[in-house]
Amino acid sequence: MPKSTLLAALAASLMALAPAHAGDSKAMLTAQAGLAAELIDRTLAKEGAANIMVSPASLAAALGLAALGASDQGKVSIAKGLGFGGEVKGPETALDAMTPQKPAAADAPLTTAVAIVFDDKLVLVPDALSMLAGHRIKPSIEDLDGPKSVEHINGWVKQATRGAIPVILDSPPGGGFVSLGALSFKARWKTSFDRESPASPFQRPDGSTISVPMMHLAGDGQKFRFDEKFTAVDLAYAGGSYSMVVVAARSGKGVGGADLKALASWLQGEKFEAAKGEIFLPRFSLNDGRDLMPILNAMGVTPEKAKDAGFPGFTKENISLARVLQKTMIKVDENGTQAAAATAVITERSIDPKLIRVVADARFAFALRDTRTGLLLAAGLIGDPLLAGE
Repeated sequence: MPKSTLLAALAASLMALAPAHAGDSKAMLTAQAGLAAELIDRTLAKEGAANIMVSPASLAAALGLAALGASDQGKVSIAKGLGFGGEVKGPETALDAMTPQKPAAADAPLTTAVAIVFDDKLVLVPDALSMLAGHRIKPSIEDLDGPKSVEHINGWVKQATRGAIPVILDSPPGGGFVSLGALSFKARWKTSFDRESPASPFQRPDGSTISVPMMHLAGDGQKFRFDEKFTAVDLAYAGGSYSMVVVAARSGKGVGGADLKALASWLQGEKFEAAKGEIFLPRFSLNDGRDLMPILNAMGVTPEKAKDAGFPGFTKENISLARVLQKTMIKVDENGTQAAAATAVITERSIDPKLIRVVADARFAFALRDTRTGLLLAAGLIGDPLLAGE
C-alpha cells in the first residue's frame, strides 16, 4: 500500500477538521472532498510526486476571507473553484467554520485561525473594516514591501500551527493584502495500534519495493468499507469528534489521482459499517508545500475577464490574486496523529489593463518578414539566448 495510497485520506482528515456546527456540514464535506480530489489529482499530474498533501480547510479559509472583498464575478469563481458550485456563500461558511466564536483551548485537539494583512499604502473602502468585524476578523495594516511583514506573518503562522509550521514566506509579499488560514491538530487514536511494528514490503509508485515498519490493529471496534477495487477503514480518534479515512487499493498499483473523484463518498466517510477487521498501516510523516495558484487558475478560481477592481469590498484599487502558498505537515504513529497546515493568499497590484506588455522571459518565437512581398525571411524559437551564436 504505497504512501500515495494514504494521501487520499490525508485530505479527508484535514478537511474534517472544520467544526460541524458551521452551517450544513454535509454540503461542506462534499465541497471539501471534491476540492481535495481535484487538488491532489492535478498536483500529481503536474509533479508526479510520490507523496502529496493538501489542506482544503486552510485553503478554503484563506480564499473565503479574500472572497469577502471580491467582486461578484470573483465570488462566483472562488466558490466554484473551492467545490461549492453555484453556492456563492459557500466560501463564507468555510471561513466562519475556521473562526469559531469561542477560541479553542490551547491543548484542544484542533485549533484554527484566520487573519488578513493590508498594505499600509492600500486605500480601503469605508465599509471594509466593519464588514470584516462582522466576521470576527480584525485586520492588520503594515508595509507589505518591508521585511517586518515577513517576520510578522511567519510569527502568526508559527503561533497558529503551534510551532509546526514556522515559515510560510521567504520574502516580503508586496501587493495589496495577504489573507491567511491555519490549523493545528493533535489527537490520540481511540484504539491504539500494536506497539510492535514488524517490517513488511511496501511498493512504491514506480514499482520498486522497500521494507517498512507496518503498524497493526485488529479487532471489531472500527468501521470499514470495501468493493472489488478498494478497501478502507474509518479510524476514530479519542473523543469521537475526528476520524481519518484510509483507502487502500486491492491491486499492487495503489490509489492513483484519477481514482479520487470516484472515491469522493469514501473520503467523506459514507457507507462505512462496523465489522471485524485488521489494519496494516505504515508509520509516516510528511512535510509538503507549494504555490497552488497555477492549479487553482486551471480550476477556474480566477475570472478570465476580471474587472479592474478585483476586490471592491476592500478597495477600489486594481488588485488581483497572485500566489496561494500552502504548507502542510503530518505525523502518524501507533499513538495518534499530529497535523498542521497554513495557507497564504497573496495579491498584487495589477498593471493598467490598457497597457500591453511583451516580456520575452521564456522561449519565444520570431519571424523576420519582407513587408513588400510577404516573404518570411527567417522564423524560429529561442529558448536559450546564450546559445544563439552557436
